[in-house]
Amino acid sequence: MDIVEAGADNDGDSSITSTLERVADDGTLVKFPAGEYLVDGTVRIAGYEQFGMVGDDATIRVAPTDDYTFKLGTYRSPIDDLHVEGFTADISGDNTGGRVFELQAGDDLYAGDLTVSGKHDTPSKGPMLVGMQSSDGEGLVENVDLSDGGEDVSGGRGGTGLLVSNYHEGTVTLRDIQIGPFPDNGIYCSQGDSSADGTVHVEGGRVENANVAGVRLGGDGSSIEGTEFVYDEDIDGFGGQRPIRLDGGSGLEVSEVSIEMSIDQTEAIRVMPGVDSASIHDVDMDLSGTVRDGVSVTGGAGSVETDDLSVSGNGRYDVFEY
Repeated sequence: MDIVEAGADNDGDSSITSTLERVADDGTLVKFPAGEYLVDGTVRIAGYEQFGMVGDDATIRVAPTDDYTFKLGTYRSPIDDLHVEGFTADISGDNTGGRVFELQAGDDLYAGDLTVSGKHDTPSKGPMLVGMQSSDGEGLVENVDLSDGGEDVSGGRGGTGLLVSNYHEGTVTLRDIQIGPFPDNGIYCSQGDSSADGTVHVEGGRVENANVAGVRLGGDGSSIEGTEFVYDEDIDGFGGQRPIRLDGGSGLEVSEVSIEMSIDQTEAIRVMPGVDSASIHDVDMDLSGTVRDGVSVTGGAGSVETDDLSVSGNGRYDVFEY
């Protein structure tokens, strides 16, 4: 279905929300030709077996909001096979952000070539959430640019860059994601305190100056591989900028990662008590003298194996238990 042929304005002057909701149907792939599309309000589509949106040099202009723009699937009513590709979302207006893409799939998810342009400047949510609601589900999220980051507009509890659903059950790979400084984690995929037990693989990409953790990881068998972390700016209101935090699960792996830190911070990698086992290897850290530890293992954590760690620049290289 070509959305312009269906009557949508691709000059960015009139909202396409009602047109998209009218043409969206089970088994439909909605194509967005080149142009600019105004979305005001929330487009909510859930429960289909198949649905997709593909843009060809398409820009979504998001009207001021702290709500959802595209809510495609929910954790209770996911879209079984969901495909979203080829969009730039413009959130550069004041008081604009909310959640641009919430993508909850059942068995299959593909989300790729997505850019959020403009700094997220509303108090909650964050530009993107993904999740698989089937234990056998597999998803790939790749080439997503969230490098403009977000502002601290709520005392350190503002937006998260890319959030994996607390109800995530399957496996999702986050490949070549660009993350800027967000006030409430860059990539948050530890699933909080929920009973979900999904797996997340972060592959490649670059994370800059995110608060709390650049990647906050959990889930049995989850991993971070080949990601670049650059922390070179202390940001007002960001009270705990660190590249990696391992929250919980067994068989976690961090490998082939590079970390560059020149800010005043306690550690580059923190392992929390909920981690049963983890492996940290082939990691290159260039740390300033104001970074206390390369790896901090908190008391109560299980086994943490390390190998081929290169740590330069900081003042101490010992093992401490807290």
